[in-house]
Amino acid sequence: MKERRELSFSDYSEVIKEIETLHGQGYRRGGRWTLSQVCRHLSFYFRGSLEGFGFQLPWIVRVTIGRWALNEALKTGTKKPDGGTVKQSLYEPEPDDRAAVDECIELLKRLQKHRGPLYPSALFGDLTIEQWKRVHLNHAAHHLGFLLRP
Repeated sequence: MKERRELSFSDYSEVIKEIETLHGQGYRRGGRWTLSQVCRHLSFYFRGSLEGFGFQLPWIVRVTIGRWALNEALKTGTKKPDGGTVKQSLYEPEPDDRAAVDECIELLKRLQKHRGPLYPSALFGDLTIEQWKRVHLNHAAHHLGFLLRP
């Protein structure tokens, strides 16, 4: 059985603080991923919203499964464990979390400052900046919740 904390973030600065706390104080895994894997995974989506993903899932997937998943994510803020993801967003554990943590925090700071439109989601399609923020914050809460404080 996987252990998980229920987290909720209202701002990118809260995610930064949580990542810094986990990195500084240590953590134990409640799921399969390390902090570096979580940070690299989140960074894949943060960067994609800022710079583009370079691919999109087929139109029919975006307007059916994608729209349903977006509505659920925005409404409930939850995601099922092992709900699936694109293979490009999966990473091997790293011996030191520092580089992954730094990358993730740098992207979160960019998102904090960003005021223009963001690139479409590979799954959800076009999102407003507020929708992207909610998706990113909920996604971060989901994955960081599996990293348990000592």
